[in-house]
Amino acid sequence: MSGEGGRFRPAMPFHMVWLATDRCNARCAHCSSNSSVRSPDELGTTEACNLVEQLADAGVVDLAISGGEPLLRRDLFEVIEHARGHGLAVGVGSNGARLREETVRRLAASGVNRFQVSLDGLAESHDALRRWQGLFERAVRSVQLAQRAGLRTHVCCTINRLNWQTLTELTEYVAGLGVARLNFSRYVPTGRGTDALDLRPDEWRTAIELCQELRERYSGRLEIVTHLAQQILVDDGVRDLPGFIGCQAGVGQGAVTGNGTLLPCVLLPIPIGNFRQRPFRELWEKSPVIRALQDRDRLEGRCADCRVRARCGGCRAVSFAKTGRLMAEDPRCWHRPEEMPAVAACEAR
Repeated sequence: MSGEGGRFRPAMPFHMVWLATDRCNARCAHCSSNSSVRSPDELGTTEACNLVEQLADAGVVDLAISGGEPLLRRDLFEVIEHARGHGLAVGVGSNGARLREETVRRLAASGVNRFQVSLDGLAESHDALRRWQGLFERAVRSVQLAQRAGLRTHVCCTINRLNWQTLTELTEYVAGLGVARLNFSRYVPTGRGTDALDLRPDEWRTAIELCQELRERYSGRLEIVTHLAQQILVDDGVRDLPGFIGCQAGVGQGAVTGNGTLLPCVLLPIPIGNFRQRPFRELWEKSPVIRALQDRDRLEGRCADCRVRARCGGCRAVSFAKTGRLMAEDPRCWHRPEEMPAVAACEAR
Protein backbone atom coordinates (compact mmCIF):
# COMPACT_ATOMS: atom_id res chain seq x y z
CA MET A 1 0.00 0.00 0.00
CA SER A 2 1.01 3.67 -0.30
CA GLY A 3 1.35 6.26 2.40
CA GLU A 4 1.52 10.04 2.41
CA GLY A 5 3.00 11.71 -0.63
CA GLY A 6 2.77 8.44 -2.60
CA ARG A 7 5.40 6.94 -0.34
CA PHE A 8 5.41 3.16 -0.50
CA ARG A 9 4.22 1.59 2.73
CA PRO A 10 3.61 -2.16 3.08
CA ALA A 11 0.68 -3.42 5.14
CA MET A 12 3.08 -5.73 6.97
CA PRO A 13 6.86 -5.58 7.36
CA PHE A 14 8.85 -7.49 4.78
CA HIS A 15 11.82 -8.01 7.10
CA MET A 16 11.86 -9.02 10.76
CA VAL A 17 14.73 -9.55 13.19
CA TRP A 18 14.38 -12.21 15.87
CA LEU A 19 16.69 -11.69 18.84
CA ALA A 20 16.70 -15.41 19.52
CA THR A 21 18.46 -15.27 22.88
CA ASP A 22 19.96 -12.84 25.37
CA ARG A 23 22.75 -15.30 26.05
CA CYS A 24 26.09 -14.18 24.67
CA ASN A 25 29.78 -15.05 25.06
CA ALA A 26 30.85 -11.41 24.57
CA ARG A 27 30.07 -8.16 26.40
CA CYS A 28 30.26 -5.68 23.54
CA ALA A 29 30.28 -2.00 24.50
CA HIS A 30 27.68 -1.10 21.85
CA CYS A 31 25.24 -3.98 22.39
CA SER A 32 21.72 -2.62 21.84
CA SER A 33 20.11 -5.61 23.55
CA ASN A 34 22.50 -5.53 26.53
CA SER A 35 23.03 -9.26 26.09
CA SER A 36 24.67 -11.36 28.76
CA VAL A 37 22.85 -14.41 30.14
CA ARG A 38 19.84 -16.34 28.93
CA SER A 39 16.52 -14.82 30.02
CA PRO A 40 14.34 -17.16 32.08
CA ASP A 41 11.29 -16.31 29.94
CA GLU A 42 12.96 -16.99 26.59
CA LEU A 43 10.67 -18.46 23.95
CA GLY A 44 10.68 -22.25 23.82
CA THR A 45 11.04 -24.20 20.59
CA THR A 46 7.30 -24.62 20.03
CA GLU A 47 6.71 -20.92 20.69
CA ALA A 48 9.52 -19.90 18.36
CA CYS A 49 8.11 -22.06 15.59
CA ASN A 50 4.66 -20.59 16.19
CA LEU A 51 6.13 -17.11 15.89
CA VAL A 52 7.72 -18.09 12.57
CA GLU A 53 4.34 -19.31 11.31
CA GLN A 54 2.64 -16.07 12.32
CA LEU A 55 5.28 -13.97 10.58
CA ALA A 56 4.99 -16.00 7.39
CA ASP A 57 1.18 -15.90 7.46
CA ALA A 58 1.27 -12.12 7.88
CA GLY A 59 3.40 -11.68 4.76
CA VAL A 60 6.90 -11.31 6.20
CA VAL A 61 9.37 -12.67 3.65
CA ASP A 62 12.74 -12.35 5.39
CA LEU A 63 13.85 -13.29 8.90
CA ALA A 64 17.21 -12.29 10.37
CA ILE A 65 18.18 -14.23 13.49
CA SER A 66 20.43 -12.41 15.92
CA GLY A 67 20.84 -12.11 19.67
CA GLY A 68 22.84 -12.26 21.91
CA GLU A 69 24.73 -14.96 20.12
CA PRO A 70 22.14 -17.08 18.27
CA LEU A 71 24.54 -19.99 17.74
CA LEU A 72 24.30 -20.62 21.50
CA ARG A 73 20.64 -21.51 21.14
CA ARG A 74 20.40 -25.30 20.95
CA ASP A 75 17.22 -25.45 18.86
CA LEU A 76 18.41 -22.84 16.34
CA PHE A 77 18.60 -25.24 13.41
CA GLU A 78 15.14 -26.64 14.10
CA VAL A 79 13.67 -23.12 14.03
CA ILE A 80 15.59 -22.24 10.85
CA GLU A 81 14.27 -25.35 9.10
CA HIS A 82 10.75 -24.51 10.24
CA ALA A 83 11.09 -20.96 8.87
CA ARG A 84 12.46 -22.20 5.56
CA GLY A 85 9.59 -24.69 5.38
CA HIS A 86 7.17 -21.79 5.63
CA GLY A 87 8.83 -19.89 2.80
CA LEU A 88 10.90 -17.39 4.76
CA ALA A 89 14.38 -16.41 3.67
CA VAL A 90 16.61 -16.72 6.76
CA GLY A 91 19.85 -15.03 7.74
CA VAL A 92 21.93 -15.66 10.84
CA GLY A 93 24.21 -13.05 12.42
CA SER A 94 27.07 -14.03 14.71
CA ASN A 95 30.06 -12.51 16.47
CA GLY A 96 32.11 -15.34 14.96
CA ALA A 97 33.79 -16.23 18.23
CA ARG A 98 33.39 -19.99 18.18
CA LEU A 99 32.18 -21.14 14.79
CA ARG A 100 33.03 -24.79 14.14
CA GLU A 101 32.96 -26.93 11.01
CA GLU A 102 30.08 -29.00 12.37
CA THR A 103 28.06 -25.84 12.99
CA VAL A 104 28.74 -24.58 9.47
CA ARG A 105 27.63 -27.90 8.00
CA ARG A 106 24.40 -27.76 10.01
CA LEU A 107 23.77 -24.17 8.92
CA ALA A 108 24.16 -25.17 5.29
CA ALA A 109 21.93 -28.22 5.75
CA SER A 110 19.22 -26.15 7.44
CA GLY A 111 18.84 -24.03 4.32
CA VAL A 112 20.01 -20.72 5.76
CA ASN A 113 20.26 -18.11 3.02
CA ARG A 114 23.10 -16.01 4.46
CA PHE A 115 25.53 -15.96 7.35
CA GLN A 116 26.78 -12.64 8.68
CA VAL A 117 29.80 -11.99 10.90
CA SER A 118 30.51 -8.67 12.62
CA LEU A 119 33.80 -6.90 11.97
CA ASP A 120 33.56 -3.51 13.63
CA GLY A 121 36.76 -2.09 12.24
CA LEU A 122 40.21 -3.61 11.97
CA ALA A 123 41.70 -5.65 14.80
CA GLU A 124 42.40 -2.92 17.35
CA SER A 125 39.06 -1.10 17.15
CA HIS A 126 37.04 -4.31 16.75
CA ASP A 127 38.54 -5.98 19.80
CA ALA A 128 38.21 -2.78 21.86
CA LEU A 129 34.54 -2.39 20.98
CA ARG A 130 33.84 -6.07 21.55
CA ARG A 131 35.92 -6.15 24.75
CA TRP A 132 37.60 -9.37 23.64
CA GLN A 133 41.26 -9.42 22.69
CA GLY A 134 41.74 -11.67 19.68
CA LEU A 135 38.07 -11.73 18.65
CA PHE A 136 38.89 -10.08 15.32
CA GLU A 137 41.07 -13.02 14.31
CA ARG A 138 38.41 -15.47 15.44
CA ALA A 139 35.75 -13.63 13.44
CA VAL A 140 37.90 -13.61 10.29
CA ARG A 141 38.46 -17.37 10.62
CA SER A 142 34.69 -17.81 10.93
CA VAL A 143 34.16 -15.83 7.73
CA GLN A 144 36.63 -18.03 5.91
CA LEU A 145 35.12 -21.21 7.33
CA ALA A 146 31.63 -20.18 6.25
CA GLN A 147 32.87 -19.37 2.75
CA ARG A 148 34.57 -22.74 2.39
CA ALA A 149 31.28 -24.40 3.30
CA GLY A 150 29.55 -22.57 0.48
CA LEU A 151 27.46 -20.25 2.63
CA ARG A 152 26.65 -16.81 1.27
CA THR A 153 28.73 -14.77 3.70
CA HIS A 154 28.29 -11.14 4.74
CA VAL A 155 30.25 -8.83 7.01
CA CYS A 156 28.55 -6.21 9.17
CA CYS A 157 30.22 -3.12 10.59
CA THR A 158 28.55 -0.74 13.04
CA ILE A 159 29.97 2.74 12.44
CA ASN A 160 31.11 4.34 15.69
CA ARG A 161 33.74 6.58 17.28
CA LEU A 162 36.38 3.83 17.33
CA ASN A 163 36.27 2.91 13.64
CA TRP A 164 34.77 5.68 11.53
CA GLN A 165 38.13 7.05 10.40
CA THR A 166 39.33 3.66 9.14
CA LEU A 167 36.29 2.61 7.09
CA THR A 168 38.29 2.81 3.86
CA GLU A 169 40.96 0.44 5.17
CA LEU A 170 38.32 -1.92 6.57
CA THR A 171 36.49 -2.01 3.25
CA GLU A 172 39.66 -2.95 1.38
CA TYR A 173 40.34 -5.69 3.92
CA VAL A 174 36.81 -7.08 3.65
CA ALA A 175 36.95 -6.98 -0.14
CA GLY A 176 40.09 -9.10 0.09
CA LEU A 177 38.15 -11.73 2.01
CA GLY A 178 35.87 -12.23 -0.99
CA VAL A 179 32.59 -11.96 0.91
CA ALA A 180 29.33 -11.20 -0.88
CA ARG A 181 28.32 -8.08 1.03
CA LEU A 182 29.49 -5.48 3.53
CA ASN A 183 26.74 -3.90 5.64
CA PHE A 184 27.44 -0.55 7.24
CA SER A 185 25.07 -0.01 10.16
CA ARG A 186 24.40 3.09 12.20
CA TYR A 187 25.47 3.20 15.83
CA VAL A 188 22.63 4.06 18.21
CA PRO A 189 23.37 4.78 21.89
CA THR A 190 20.89 2.32 23.38
CA GLY A 191 21.25 -0.81 25.49
CA ARG A 192 24.88 -0.83 26.65
CA GLY A 193 25.79 1.82 24.10
CA THR A 194 26.66 5.30 25.35
CA ASP A 195 27.11 8.72 23.75
CA ALA A 196 30.88 8.29 24.09
CA LEU A 197 30.84 6.02 21.02
CA ASP A 198 28.73 8.38 18.94
CA LEU A 199 29.84 10.78 16.19
CA ARG A 200 29.01 14.45 15.81
CA PRO A 201 26.50 15.38 13.07
CA ASP A 202 29.26 16.71 10.81
CA GLU A 203 31.22 13.49 11.30
CA TRP A 204 28.13 11.45 10.43
CA ARG A 205 27.81 13.43 7.22
CA THR A 206 31.42 12.62 6.35
CA ALA A 207 30.89 8.94 7.19
CA ILE A 208 27.70 8.64 5.14
CA GLU A 209 29.28 10.38 2.16
CA LEU A 210 32.27 8.06 2.45
CA CYS A 211 29.99 4.99 2.49
CA GLN A 212 28.45 6.17 -0.77
CA GLU A 213 31.88 6.79 -2.28
CA LEU A 214 33.00 3.28 -1.25
CA ARG A 215 29.83 1.74 -2.66
CA GLU A 216 30.60 3.23 -6.05
CA ARG A 217 34.32 2.44 -5.87
CA TYR A 218 33.76 -1.25 -5.10
CA SER A 219 30.81 -1.77 -7.44
CA GLY A 220 31.17 -5.15 -9.14
CA ARG A 221 33.72 -6.33 -6.57
CA LEU A 222 31.94 -5.99 -3.23
CA GLU A 223 28.29 -5.16 -2.59
CA ILE A 224 28.12 -2.40 0.03
CA VAL A 225 24.84 -1.67 1.77
CA THR A 226 24.07 1.08 4.26
CA HIS A 227 21.02 1.30 6.51
CA LEU A 228 21.14 5.06 6.83
CA ALA A 229 18.07 7.25 6.31
CA GLN A 230 20.14 10.21 5.10
CA GLN A 231 21.45 8.17 2.19
CA ILE A 232 18.80 10.01 0.17
CA LEU A 233 20.88 13.19 0.60
CA VAL A 234 24.08 11.77 -0.88
CA ASP A 235 23.10 8.94 -3.21
CA ASP A 236 21.56 9.79 -6.58
CA GLY A 237 20.81 6.11 -7.10
CA VAL A 238 18.28 5.72 -4.31
CA ARG A 239 16.39 8.82 -5.45
CA ASP A 240 15.17 6.78 -8.41
CA LEU A 241 14.07 3.84 -6.26
CA PRO A 242 10.34 4.15 -5.42
CA GLY A 243 10.76 1.65 -2.58
CA PHE A 244 13.43 3.67 -0.77
CA ILE A 245 11.74 5.18 2.29
CA GLY A 246 14.71 5.88 4.55
CA CYS A 247 13.95 4.82 8.12
CA GLN A 248 12.23 1.43 8.03
CA ALA A 249 11.24 1.24 11.72
CA GLY A 250 7.61 0.18 11.99
CA VAL A 251 7.23 0.29 8.23
CA GLY A 252 9.27 -2.29 6.33
CA GLN A 253 10.83 -3.95 9.36
CA GLY A 254 10.39 -4.81 13.00
CA ALA A 255 11.96 -7.00 15.66
CA VAL A 256 10.98 -9.62 18.21
CA THR A 257 12.97 -10.09 21.41
CA GLY A 258 13.96 -13.39 22.97
CA ASN A 259 10.80 -13.47 25.09
CA GLY A 260 8.42 -12.61 22.25
CA THR A 261 8.09 -8.85 22.70
CA LEU A 262 7.50 -6.97 19.47
CA LEU A 263 9.60 -3.85 18.77
CA PRO A 264 9.33 -1.46 15.79
CA CYS A 265 13.08 -1.82 15.18
CA VAL A 266 15.93 -3.77 16.71
CA LEU A 267 17.43 -0.44 17.84
CA LEU A 268 14.17 1.10 19.06
CA PRO A 269 13.27 -0.35 22.50
CA ILE A 270 9.58 0.58 22.59
CA PRO A 271 7.47 -2.52 23.39
CA ILE A 272 4.47 -2.97 21.11
CA GLY A 273 3.18 -6.01 22.96
CA ASN A 274 3.99 -9.69 23.28
CA PHE A 275 2.89 -12.29 20.78
CA ARG A 276 2.25 -14.70 23.68
CA GLN A 277 -0.77 -12.55 24.53
CA ARG A 278 -1.88 -11.31 21.10
CA PRO A 279 -1.17 -12.47 17.53
CA PHE A 280 1.61 -10.73 15.64
CA ARG A 281 -0.69 -9.34 12.95
CA GLU A 282 -3.04 -7.82 15.52
CA LEU A 283 -0.15 -6.27 17.46
CA TRP A 284 1.25 -4.67 14.32
CA GLU A 285 -2.04 -3.44 12.88
CA LYS A 286 -3.42 -1.95 16.10
CA SER A 287 -0.30 -0.41 17.61
CA PRO A 288 -0.43 3.40 17.98
CA VAL A 289 3.39 3.40 17.88
CA ILE A 290 3.44 1.64 14.52
CA ARG A 291 0.76 4.00 13.18
CA ALA A 292 2.82 6.99 14.30
CA LEU A 293 5.95 5.68 12.59
CA GLN A 294 4.01 5.19 9.37
CA ASP A 295 2.68 8.75 9.38
CA ARG A 296 5.48 11.21 8.72
CA ASP A 297 3.13 14.14 9.14
CA ARG A 298 3.73 13.49 12.85
CA LEU A 299 7.43 14.24 12.64
CA GLU A 300 8.68 17.16 14.71
CA GLY A 301 11.24 19.95 14.33
CA ARG A 302 13.38 20.07 11.19
CA CYS A 303 12.16 16.63 10.13
CA ALA A 304 8.59 17.97 10.00
CA ASP A 305 9.63 20.81 7.68
CA CYS A 306 11.87 18.71 5.46
CA ARG A 307 10.64 18.19 1.89
CA VAL A 308 12.32 14.79 1.70
CA ARG A 309 10.76 13.44 4.89
CA ALA A 310 8.74 10.87 2.93
CA ARG A 311 11.96 9.40 1.53
CA CYS A 312 14.04 9.75 4.70
CA GLY A 313 12.16 10.31 7.95
CA GLY A 314 15.35 10.58 9.99
CA CYS A 315 16.45 7.70 12.19
CA ARG A 316 13.66 7.19 14.73
CA ALA A 317 15.94 5.07 16.94
CA VAL A 318 18.49 7.89 17.15
CA SER A 319 15.78 10.45 17.86
CA PHE A 320 14.34 8.33 20.67
CA ALA A 321 17.76 7.52 22.15
CA LYS A 322 18.85 11.16 22.12
CA THR A 323 15.61 12.92 23.12
CA GLY A 324 13.23 10.32 24.53
CA ARG A 325 10.66 11.34 21.87
CA LEU A 326 9.84 8.95 19.05
CA MET A 327 8.97 11.59 16.44
CA ALA A 328 11.57 14.22 17.36
CA GLU A 329 13.87 15.58 14.66
CA ASP A 330 16.94 13.47 13.99
CA PRO A 331 19.67 15.30 15.93
CA ARG A 332 22.39 13.84 13.71
CA CYS A 333 21.05 15.25 10.47
CA TRP A 334 23.12 18.01 8.91
CA HIS A 335 20.39 19.04 6.48
CA ARG A 336 18.59 22.37 6.93
CA PRO A 337 15.18 23.46 5.50
CA GLU A 338 16.78 26.50 3.84
CA GLU A 339 18.88 24.08 1.76
CA MET A 340 15.79 22.48 0.20
CA PRO A 341 16.38 23.63 -3.39
CA ALA A 342 19.50 21.46 -3.55
CA VAL A 343 17.51 18.28 -2.97
CA ALA A 344 14.02 19.24 -4.04
CA ALA A 345 14.20 16.75 -6.91
CA CYS A 346 14.16 13.93 -4.38
CA GLU A 347 10.58 14.69 -3.40
CA ALA A 348 9.20 14.43 -6.89
CA ARG A 349 10.82 11.11 -7.69
